[in-house]
Amino acid sequence: MYFPYVIPLGVAAALADMDHANSYLAVVGRDGYWLVDCADSPIGRLQRAGLDPLRVRGLIITHFHPDHVYGLPAYLLGLFMLANGEVRSTPLPIYARSEVLPLVRGMIALFGDQSWVALSSLTYHEIAPEVGAPVVEDDEFTVTAAPTRHSIPSIAVRFALRETSRAFVYSSDTFPCPEVETLARGATLLFHEATDSDRNHTRPGAAGSLAARAGVERLVLIHYYTRPKAMAYALSEAGKTFGGPVELAEEFKPYSW
Repeated sequence: MYFPYVIPLGVAAALADMDHANSYLAVVGRDGYWLVDCADSPIGRLQRAGLDPLRVRGLIITHFHPDHVYGLPAYLLGLFMLANGEVRSTPLPIYARSEVLPLVRGMIALFGDQSWVALSSLTYHEIAPEVGAPVVEDDEFTVTAAPTRHSIPSIAVRFALRETSRAFVYSSDTFPCPEVETLARGATLLFHEATDSDRNHTRPGAAGSLAARAGVERLVLIHYYTRPKAMAYALSEAGKTFGGPVELAEEFKPYSW
């Protein structure tokens, strides 16, 4: 497999079904993966994707809606059990906006009297609500963010390869907005939500228009309604406004960028 790549662990909007999980994804590099949001059953999904859950480099929470965070306690417990109860040699960093971090910590604190919580070794890092806000930089990626226009504080994220100009952008949940368009400028691959709503979300045609204005190479729609007619409609509408390659995100399909 060519590195880096993105692999959706779920693709559905807030109401998932028996065949799809809620939207979250892994950004995979040569030395492990970054988890963006944490829904469903992350350990099993990562394993199904061919990834070692213990090779996590960090966790980014875009916002605190249930469909984006409800898998986090099970994920942390799973990491603890896979490591045979040993404390991580380096703490697991969790990144989110300042309004979100206390909620994440509070959710984990609900299990505070259980031994695995104390041994999980976590650190928390704030993301500023500004376009191009630095998140983290490692040997492979420079990660930045931008605030989105959603019903609660949320961010989009951009992973840029340090050695080239190639970049992946994930909009997370948002109404079409210039902040995401700026963050996505010139990206190799854009995952944009396509919930088909004018209320705090983006219609597929508007996602295509944003991708076209931003000059991205490829558009992949995510966080969509998973009914067959809705999926066909989303793909058709986005194709009318974006002239490049466009498709619906598929769970466990690797997208190289």
